[in-house]
This record gives sequence, C-alpha cells and structure tokens, in this order.
Amino acid sequence: MISTTTSRILYGSIVSPYVRKVATVLDLKNIAYKIEVMIPFLEKDKQKLLQMNPLGKVPIYQDGSFMLSDSSVICAYLEKKYPVSSIYPTSAENYANCLWYEEYADSQLIPTILTVAFNILFAAKFNLVPDMDAVKYALENKLPQVFTYLDREIGNKKYFVDNCFSLADISVSVPFLNLEIAGHRVDPQKWNNLSRYLNEMSNEPIIAKANILTRERFKVTSTK
Repeated sequence: MISTTTSRILYGSIVSPYVRKVATVLDLKNIAYKIEVMIPFLEKDKQKLLQMNPLGKVPIYQDGSFMLSDSSVICAYLEKKYPVSSIYPTSAENYANCLWYEEYADSQLIPTILTVAFNILFAAKFNLVPDMDAVKYALENKLPQVFTYLDREIGNKKYFVDNCFSLADISVSVPFLNLEIAGHRVDPQKWNNLSRYLNEMSNEPIIAKANILTRERFKVTSTK
C-alpha cells in the first residue's frame, strides 16, 4: 500500500528485482510506504546511497529513524515486526527451504537475469558499452542451468514450499519480468514446469500489482 504521507520509505527503483521483492512483501502485509527513486548508476544517487549503505546498493528501507539494507534482511525485519500475512513457512524444515530458495534467487537467478537486462536495456543510457558477450554467456550457459534446477524443484507443485505462497515464490518469480522486458522468456518446450509456474505466479494478485507498477516505471525510465 503505497502512501505519500508515511515515514516508511523504500529507496531504489521498482525496476530492480531486489527492490520489487521488498515492495511485494510490503504490499502483501498491507504496510503503507513510499518509494524514493534512487539509481546506483547515477553519480548523484550513488553518493547518497553510500551514506546510507556502505555498499551503495538498493534497496534501503527506512522506518522513522531506523534504516537497514539488503532485501533479505529487510524482509526478515518486516516479518518480525509485522507477522500478519507471514512470508515464511512455520516448520523448521520448510522455513530453511524457503530461505534457500530466496538465497538461490538472490545470488544466482537475479544477478544472471540482470546481466542480460542491464546490458540490453540500460547500459547505453548510463554511457556504458553493453557487454553482449556477457549477455550471450548468461543466455546460453548460466540461465539454462538455473532454469533446469528451478524446473526440477517446482515440478508439478503450485508453490515452492509447503503448498503455500511464501517469500520463496516472491524471490523466484519477480525477476523474470526483467528478463521478459529484455525480450527473453523461459522456453516452455525445455522448461515446462517452470514456465507453467511463472504463468500462474503472474496471476497472483500481489505479483500482478508489482508487475504493473514495474511496467509503468520502466516506460518512464526508458524515455529518459
């Protein structure tokens, strides 16, 4: 629930899967917040971000005078402070599985998708030379390995963990919009389970809302 009057601020751009992950959790928990757009590749924003986060990365979340960074840390904080509409399964085993899928998405899936999306869509806008060799390697080598793993893990299940929507599903599903906007999709002939899952996730109301906001923001970004 985005608000212009709340003291809760999410710094970053919803075009980022990491920012969108946090925004989705905020919306799921019906927490009022506002987004302050900051882009690490812009020098003016980079300096501000470094003052808030020594890594200079987004997202950064501020709740009054309290501020913290990293999407996984922010989501864990939100769950602890606002436990309604839990984003984690209850049992220790399922909780651990959820954390694993979140970590896999954060460290393997998202960086590889961003290699493709950034070089195709944004590098030139920031006066950088697109690294199309990196794009080719990601599309032909890295992403097929990731897709094969996720395809096997999801199988015929609706959700990744414990037959319920969780942070695992948010973490895995939100990055694929960036890949789609960059002109690439999961091939249903090769990864039928994953393709089916992503289609179903795109119809989840909370994911659909984030996707709409991202498409709108992307149109603004792409015209600058």
